[in-house]
Amino acid sequence: MRKYNNILVVVEPKRERQVALERAIELGQYNPNITITVLRLIYDFSYDIHILNRRKALETRDDVSASHLEGVKALIAEYAENSTVKLVPKVAWARDLGQSIVDEMNSGAYDLLIKGANHHGVLDSIIFTPVDWYVLRNAQIPVIIAKEHAWQEHGNIMVALDFTSEQKRLFNVRVLREAQMLARVLHGTIHLVNSAPVILPTIMLEAPNYAPEIYAENVVKEHRRRLLEFAAQHQIPAEQCHIEEGMPDDVIPRMCAKLKPQAVFIGSAGRQGVSAALIGNTCEEIVDYIDADLFVLNHQVKEKPAEQE
Repeated sequence: MRKYNNILVVVEPKRERQVALERAIELGQYNPNITITVLRLIYDFSYDIHILNRRKALETRDDVSASHLEGVKALIAEYAENSTVKLVPKVAWARDLGQSIVDEMNSGAYDLLIKGANHHGVLDSIIFTPVDWYVLRNAQIPVIIAKEHAWQEHGNIMVALDFTSEQKRLFNVRVLREAQMLARVLHGTIHLVNSAPVILPTIMLEAPNYAPEIYAENVVKEHRRRLLEFAAQHQIPAEQCHIEEGMPDDVIPRMCAKLKPQAVFIGSAGRQGVSAALIGNTCEEIVDYIDADLFVLNHQVKEKPAEQE
């Protein structure tokens, strides 16, 4: 995937397995020019602890930084033992882990962020924003949330499409292009997935001789028509198109269980604030419930000029 020459990988000291680093090194097999920056964030305790001797505090900070940097170098040596990919160790102090990741990845130095998946509690989206979710909402580059499985050739790659607005229909093409790049290097098969949410208007329930099942059937038919039309435009066979009635956060995990894809590609609206807590983003809803890497393209991501694979 030659489009991604500079990858930022976030490693976490408490993880037994650094799946994000593994995934980045796998990508390095397909791009000899790739540079991977391996970032470890250090919580800045100076906000919480008042040290009387400022000089001593600075010395302590330097010692901690050096210790973590050596840890990152050791991690690189362990994971890249048989790889020729260029890996650059980096440590940074952070008061807010999510914001620090966002600041680093949006600095303009990187083409892609890879981070291992975290598990979230049921009420996390209401009480606070977990790091993964904050990163997804604010990313200006593509993001891969990596799961603990190895990429294999000739597997399935799933693309979740959204036809609810003209802007999202156009964005579908960008998401598909990202998936096709991975499909080419892994010799994978693209599968297009679309959900058909059936929301019955209240006034229609009171209409005489109204049949909800006919309304639902027509909604699914319209979504199927749009999906097959999109697939035909991009030379994707109809048997690789899948449509189901339901909300995206239900349909996508069900299709993942059926297709067992290597990765799921999805666009994100990047909602913020109250709307994010009450409505949520589909990618945030499904990240814990799929056994595949989640590749997220936020609407904030600027389209780069086409590059030769």
